[in-house]
Amino acid sequence: MIDSYQYISSLTALLQEHFGERLVYVGLQGSYLRGEATEESDIDIMVVISDMMPEDLSAYREAIAALEHSDKSCGFICGMEELRSWNPLEICHLLHTTEDHLGVLRELVPAYTEHDVRSFVKLSLGNLYHEICHRFIHSSKERNIAALPYAYKSVFFILQNMHYLESGEFIGTKNELRKALACSDRRVLDTAISLGKGEPFDFDDAFELLYLWCREALIRTTMHI
Repeated sequence: MIDSYQYISSLTALLQEHFGERLVYVGLQGSYLRGEATEESDIDIMVVISDMMPEDLSAYREAIAALEHSDKSCGFICGMEELRSWNPLEICHLLHTTEDHLGVLRELVPAYTEHDVRSFVKLSLGNLYHEICHRFIHSSKERNIAALPYAYKSVFFILQNMHYLESGEFIGTKNELRKALACSDRRVLDTAISLGKGEPFDFDDAFELLYLWCREALIRTTMHI
């Protein structure tokens, strides 16, 4: 396992050396932040640079390459000016799933409203619904089987935001979130967790569960949230 805080500290030092005051933010995201990382997990880092240009992307790539475990590097890099103009639909999720290491993310992003969170949920559900239906019809059974675990990955993030809308509580980990859920929400998250571990599954059952959950959640988001 990677020592995520040693990694982010080393990366931050390299970036500060290169970018100086233009480096305005570094944060930790993903499975390492949630305490859910495995040996196969990437380490997700968010980096914000002022006046970012294409050559800065090359410099960031070189900094990552200089670190141990560079093959596990992942995450999000953005210019400060672009981030200030980011789509508010994504800001609630971004703030709740990023831990500040350098700088304060909340000071760099636009404000969001409950309507933005609701729109994020509906957009995410609609995209997932379209994805699985399109692939079911137009792809082979083998490709459907291979792709379904990846489709299930977004379930956790959608449910985080649905639960936030319904309760006002944003839960950061899968195990804690499943305790707060019931019925089809818990079943679909349990399936997502199982598939994420590479456990065997029945495609027809798992597909039907995901399809019916997407359908129900889309309607529920409109009527009840």
